[in-house]
Amino acid sequence: MAFLSIIIYSVMFSALVSLSLASRLKNRKTVDDYLNMCLKGMNHKEKPGRESRLYAQCVPWAKRSCCTEDISNQINTQRNFLNFNWDHCKELSLQCRQHFIQDLCFYECSPNVGPWLVEDKRKIRQERYVDVPLCESDCIQWWQACKDEFTCVENWAEHFNWSSGINKCPEGSKCRPFHEVYNGPVHFCENLFGPSFKVVKDAPDECFYLWFDPKQPNPNEFVARKKIAKLLNSSESVLYKQHLSLFIFLVILSLFFML
Repeated sequence: MAFLSIIIYSVMFSALVSLSLASRLKNRKTVDDYLNMCLKGMNHKEKPGRESRLYAQCVPWAKRSCCTEDISNQINTQRNFLNFNWDHCKELSLQCRQHFIQDLCFYECSPNVGPWLVEDKRKIRQERYVDVPLCESDCIQWWQACKDEFTCVENWAEHFNWSSGINKCPEGSKCRPFHEVYNGPVHFCENLFGPSFKVVKDAPDECFYLWFDPKQPNPNEFVARKKIAKLLNSSESVLYKQHLSLFIFLVILSLFFML
C-alpha cells in the first residue's frame, strides 16, 4: 500500500508540474523572469535587448527594447502600421498623431510590461497587457492633443469592422469628436484600447510614461520592479498554501491505503 501511495503522489506531482508549464505567464518565478520577457506579438523580440538605433518617437527604448530598428522605422513612417488606420474618420492632426506613435512605440518596444501581461489570442499577438498604470500627466497630454479629433467607436481594440483586413467604422456608426465619445482624459485613456491602461496620479515609482528623455534611465523599470515584488510575495503565499493542502491530502491518502 505504501508503494501505491508513492505512485499516486508521483502522478499527482507530475500533473501539477504540467499545469504550471501550460503557460509561460504562469511559470514566472523570479524578477528576471518578469523583466526578461517581451509581449508575445507579431513583431516583438523574445527578450529585450539593446538596439544600435531606434527611430524618432521610439528612441527612448534603444538601451533595452522589445522592438527592432526596422519595426521602429515602420512605426514612424507607415501610416497604417499593422493595417490600423488612425484616419478612419478624418486625418489626425500632427500633434495628436505624435501621441499615437508614442503609444505604438510603447506597445512594440517597452520591456517593462511583463507583470501586466495576460493571454490574448489574436492574429497579431498571443498576449496583451492589462491595467498598466499610466501617469495622469501623460494621459492628460494625450487627451489635450486629441480631444478634437474624430472617431466612430469608443473601443478601438474591439469595436471596428475588420472584414476588409483594415479597421473600418461599423455600419450605422457615426463619426464624432473625441470629446463627445469620451467624457474626459481618464475615460479616454482607459477605454481607447480596452483595459490596457489604468490612469493613476503621478508619483515616483507608481506609474508608467509613454515617452521619456532618452538620456535618462527608463523610469518605468522602477515601477515594474515594485509590481513584481508584490506579485512574487503574493504568489509565494499562494504556493505555500497549495503545497500545504497537497501535503495534507497525500498524508490522509497514504494513511487510508495503510489501513
